[in-house]
Amino acid sequence: MRLLRDQHVSNFLALVVSAVAASLAPLQVFIFVYAFVGPLHYLTEIAWLKKKDFYFGGGVVSERAYVAIAAVLCVAVSVDFYIHRGLTGYAIGILMVLSLGALVKNPYILTSALVAGYVAKFFVHGLVMFVSAILPTIVHVYVFTMLFMVSGLVRERKKPGLAWGGWTRWINPLLLLGLPVVLLMARWRYPTPGSYWINAEAGFSSLHGYLARLLGRNLHPDASILADPAAAGVLRFLAFIYLFHYLNWFAKTELLQWHRVSRRSWVWIAVLYSVSVGCYLRSFMVGFYLVNFLSMLHVFLEFPLNWHTGRFLATSVARLWSRPEPEQVAV
Repeated sequence: MRLLRDQHVSNFLALVVSAVAASLAPLQVFIFVYAFVGPLHYLTEIAWLKKKDFYFGGGVVSERAYVAIAAVLCVAVSVDFYIHRGLTGYAIGILMVLSLGALVKNPYILTSALVAGYVAKFFVHGLVMFVSAILPTIVHVYVFTMLFMVSGLVRERKKPGLAWGGWTRWINPLLLLGLPVVLLMARWRYPTPGSYWINAEAGFSSLHGYLARLLGRNLHPDASILADPAAAGVLRFLAFIYLFHYLNWFAKTELLQWHRVSRRSWVWIAVLYSVSVGCYLRSFMVGFYLVNFLSMLHVFLEFPLNWHTGRFLATSVARLWSRPEPEQVAV
């Protein structure tokens, strides 16, 4: 049991389980974990971030103001699923800049960053699509998970080496880099999915289609969805990163200290999770649209932590590698 509590061991097992599951049933695994594991992740992370004051202490605006603005913009994002007016990209851009206020205290710099981001959309092709579709999904689920893993290793002051505790602790980030390449490039065949899975896939068609086009393919949410190797590769990749993202979160027992969560918090989590799952059981698309608010809210509320993590890595990695190894003492 002690071995399983080791974060590195649990992450390794989570990587293996996620890769195997994504390989066997990519579409089913992705949709199942998104609908039934995702809401529990959103709720527990929001509760944990609240205990940490959302890592926004001393920002340009108060913590409560940031949370309120994030909630309002989440409503705009949810509405945008119906009206398709591009509100999602603007909402994410505003929150990215506002969350930067957790580090940058000068409002003029933040305003300049906001203006620069708006102007950039006229010169960078696909910027709005990237911000609205890729940043709250793949960047949040995959890139930031990688950064948190590397950040943890840096905090442990571990440098790659031949001894145990050196390279062995860097295997997980290397696997997280390499496994998606294998899953994207593999050419495995799958049986035709049932109508439930095809209908549920429709909610992610824009994201999956965007990724498939990057690989030079088209993705159609119909019975042939897994017949196209590129589409199947995209689904394997997404199933893998989402499942590992959730398993990685729930395995952080020492950091999250689940046993110290108050009974009142668990009651609220249980009630809201039951409502979320109930919506998905009634109709996947109803659940997708309604629970999207929680999904985006947990992404928005994590932005300040992401900025702090990025700053920590930027200032620490160079010192880690430049620090001389301790002299070996002869025994």
